[in-house]
Amino acid sequence: MKRILFTIISVCIYLFSFAQEDIPVRPDPPTLVTDYANIFSPGEKSSMESKLVDFFAATSTQIAVVTIDNLNGYEISDYAFRLGEKWGIGSEKFDNGILVLLKPKTSDSKGEVFIAVGYGLEGVVPDATAKRIVEKEMIPMFRENNMYGGIEKATDVL
Repeated sequence: MKRILFTIISVCIYLFSFAQEDIPVRPDPPTLVTDYANIFSPGEKSSMESKLVDFFAATSTQIAVVTIDNLNGYEISDYAFRLGEKWGIGSEKFDNGILVLLKPKTSDSKGEVFIAVGYGLEGVVPDATAKRIVEKEMIPMFRENNMYGGIEKATDVL
C-alpha cells in the first residue's frame, strides 16, 4: 500500500513540475509589465510600469500586465492563474494580486485576454466584474488595434 501511495505522489509531483515548465520564469529584475509579445513601445511600457508601481505603493495591491505569444495549449484562464502563482503576483499573505494577461491575435490564432484576480480581492473584483472590464473596456480598444489603450483602460478601472 505504501508503494502505491508513493508512486501516486511521485507521479503527481512529476506532472506538476512538468506543467510548470511551460510557464516562463519571472524576469529578473521583476517588473509589473512584461511584454513577451512585443506590442508596447518603450514609452508605453515605461508609462504603464510607473502607473502600476505607484498604484502598488499606494494600495499594496499589485497589478501585473503580461503579453505572451503562445499559451502552450493552456486555456487562458488556467495559464493566467498558473503564471500569477509562479511569479508570486501580489502579497502571499493577502493574495491581493491581479494579472492582466493578453495573447494578441496572430495570423494563426485568435487573440485572448483574461484578468486573473487573487482570492484576497475577489470581493472587490469578482469574476463578473473582471469579465465586464475585458468586454467593455479592453475588447473595443483591441478592435481598433489599440492594445495599449485597452490595457490602459482596464488598469484604470481596476
